[in-house]
Amino acid sequence: MNSLYKYRAFGLVILSEFPVLQITEAEEQEPVDVRIVKKNLSEYGIAEIDFQAEESMMMLHIPAVADFRVTDGNCIEVDPDPVCTASHLAVYLMGSCMGAVLHQRGILPLHGSCVTDGRRSILITGGSGAGKSTMASEFLRHGWQLLTDDVSAILNIEDCPLVQSSYPSQKLWPDSLAHYKRDSSQIHSLYEKEDRKKYGIHVEDCFHEGTAPLSMVVRLIPADADTQVAPLEGIAKVDQLFRNTYRRYMIAEKNRQRHFQQCVTLSEKVLMCLAIRRKDADTASDLYELLTGYLEANQSGM
Repeated sequence: MNSLYKYRAFGLVILSEFPVLQITEAEEQEPVDVRIVKKNLSEYGIAEIDFQAEESMMMLHIPAVADFRVTDGNCIEVDPDPVCTASHLAVYLMGSCMGAVLHQRGILPLHGSCVTDGRRSILITGGSGAGKSTMASEFLRHGWQLLTDDVSAILNIEDCPLVQSSYPSQKLWPDSLAHYKRDSSQIHSLYEKEDRKKYGIHVEDCFHEGTAPLSMVVRLIPADADTQVAPLEGIAKVDQLFRNTYRRYMIAEKNRQRHFQQCVTLSEKVLMCLAIRRKDADTASDLYELLTGYLEANQSGM
């Protein structure tokens, strides 16, 4: 029998036939919520369809990585490509596949990094290369803790939006690595994309496990303009949450109304703003001061 690995992420206990680096290990007695199993998926012809989503099923083909089939929010079947490395496979297991699990469970996953000071949390969103992880690292430098990197699971408990922690790791491009010095023993290569390597950074020493109230959602926008923070209101808040839903294309047609209502409900409970940062300058420190100041000045009104 193959070795089994037991982890905890996104508030779920995961029993996996594949090792996943830098994920929190779960206790033996904890009940399992999600199983990751190796299976021959050739009967589904996933490579020919590339992607398919239904109410409680998602199939995905990633060349040179694996075919994936996620069902009922509790099972991830994997047919790995022989050339795929364990670290590259883990990126998709904890990314796209867990995104599908959250969607199937009715949990809103947003695309961004989330940090907390224990009493409140800030979710940092933005397009590829906007500086989400770099900005999160700036908050960590000031004593905040990491809740999530890349995928943020949003719960609504007793009418309060909470962010559920994921795992104690960040994914950073080389330019972010150069800016925030890390012990080399904490760094490992994840994968290469467009001739650039992305690295995994172990941050267990500044990781918050559990949940924290979501106080503010920030949309990072690089621009040829002075660094500034601008508020979002009304339907613009709903639009940003909708657009920044993680793997929105995975939502089956039958579940889209539920997803839209989740975005509306969340928009009514959290601060939201745009953070404009000058592209040709190091603005992380200035933005940190602007964002924390904006939160302090406005959170009492929510």
